[in-house]
Amino acid sequence: MLKEILALKKTVVILNGDLTLRILLPDQVSNCYVEWMNDYEVTKYTEQRFEKTTRSEIELLLAKMLNSSTDLMYGIFLSGEHVGTIKLGNINKWHMTADLSYLIGSKRHWRKGIATTAIAEMTKIGFTKLSLEKISAGVYANNAASIRVLEKNNYFLDCVKKSHFIFENNRIDALSYAREK
Repeated sequence: MLKEILALKKTVVILNGDLTLRILLPDQVSNCYVEWMNDYEVTKYTEQRFEKTTRSEIELLLAKMLNSSTDLMYGIFLSGEHVGTIKLGNINKWHMTADLSYLIGSKRHWRKGIATTAIAEMTKIGFTKLSLEKISAGVYANNAASIRVLEKNNYFLDCVKKSHFIFENNRIDALSYAREK
């Protein structure tokens, strides 16, 4: 599986004429990317919301992802513009599982089907190129948009952790959605 992950890190995936997935290199961190990671509205449904992030921290993360044998992270690009990220993480070759995470950082590209399309492609990569049997995605129970894109991609509610997160001073459930091959 390591060979397959490394090969995918050299691949540009064309989703349609304008939408592509490709590896982000540490020296390609844009000002917009740094701004997204520090924008509460963008990160409010992630654990990222608790910390400010610097360019060098993002560069270190991308270097770690590039060298990881258990993570596959792509930038999502629309007409050459970096609009988000998507990752299969914690890829487990023994259990044939992985965790999916994604973020559309560019707010002007929200609600345009980009996450739905990117998730469909990343799920296909996981099942066909990496031979995964199950892909899971964690989501805050109040993140209706994320739940919607997962359900559009035939992910099902797999697990509920009651009162697992604190969101704006209220306890909320953590949901785990999954899709099996």
